[in-house]
Amino acid sequence: MRPPTPLVPVMGGDATTPRMFLDRVRTAVEERLHEIFEQVEGDTTAAAADTLPMLHAARDLTLRGGKRLRPALMFAAIDCVEPGAYPHAAADVGAALELFQTYLLIHDDWMDNDPVRRGAPSVHVALGRHYNNAHLGACAAILAGDMLCALVHELIGSVEIPGPRRRALVHAFGRMEREVILGQCLDVTLNEDIQRIHDLKTGSYTVRGPMLLGAAIAGASDEAKRAMELFAEPLGLAFQLRDDILGAFGSEADTGKPVGGDFREGKNTLLVRHAMEHLGATDRAELQSILGRRDATESEVLRARALVERSGAREHAELVVRAYRERCLSALDSPALRADGRALLAGFVALLTERTK
Repeated sequence: MRPPTPLVPVMGGDATTPRMFLDRVRTAVEERLHEIFEQVEGDTTAAAADTLPMLHAARDLTLRGGKRLRPALMFAAIDCVEPGAYPHAAADVGAALELFQTYLLIHDDWMDNDPVRRGAPSVHVALGRHYNNAHLGACAAILAGDMLCALVHELIGSVEIPGPRRRALVHAFGRMEREVILGQCLDVTLNEDIQRIHDLKTGSYTVRGPMLLGAAIAGASDEAKRAMELFAEPLGLAFQLRDDILGAFGSEADTGKPVGGDFREGKNTLLVRHAMEHLGATDRAELQSILGRRDATESEVLRARALVERSGAREHAELVVRAYRERCLSALDSPALRADGRALLAGFVALLTERTK
């Protein structure tokens, strides 16, 4: 893997708001992603040019939208401890986080049989069309995800930082990877512990993992890492709950996926759990008859949405999000984190949990 193009530390003096900070991170990380895919395309062409459709499908999903929130949180964690620490390494790890997310999305879309991701065909659908065979498309999609996972490990293993920080980085990444796999297993096997699923499947690689990767790069103390974890756990839960609210009540423009997908998949979200506990018997039976039906019509999906809202689930979920946000802000009251870093993270609380993402 060739070294990254030189870049300035992401936090520059003009990055005074989370959105400005996010824009700077997005620019740096996307530049690095383009360099990585250019290099990998050359390697793939030389080794097995016939597999390029697999690489291109994975590349297109990676570069097709995405706010780069995870790398931004990693850079924010660095700013809480040692601003500007090892910017080249940070750019590589930020790119690795985005590649890791694409790997997870590819596999998740296949497991959930989702046809659309970020406003275009999911990777298994796109490759199924390319090969004119759905099974081959699914096989190639799984391999595309595996290829990205291998690339992620190559990036993480080659960052140039001092030995103790590198070991902490590898440990933090391994923990994050294991946790998200455990969470996905709980999710697909319909485990009833919604909060544990959200913490492992979403919180691990959306907030906690990225922040601990940043902590490793910056050489954070145990106290600083503990403060970050106390901040990250409720933020990850709030982020997932906001995603569930958007999945139920948002539009395809909000989510990049067809409206009502969570109802058709029969996801056991907090919204659905609340509805089942608070609806009357007739309404509960009607909602149950729609959930998990892939062939549910648009009118049936809208009916499920109306029933969930009638139960008070949406209002209840907003209250839970608000409580999580308060826990996040309380966790930032730690002298182990730099004051301007704490202020930046407080801004990210609003950014990640607002009504549209």
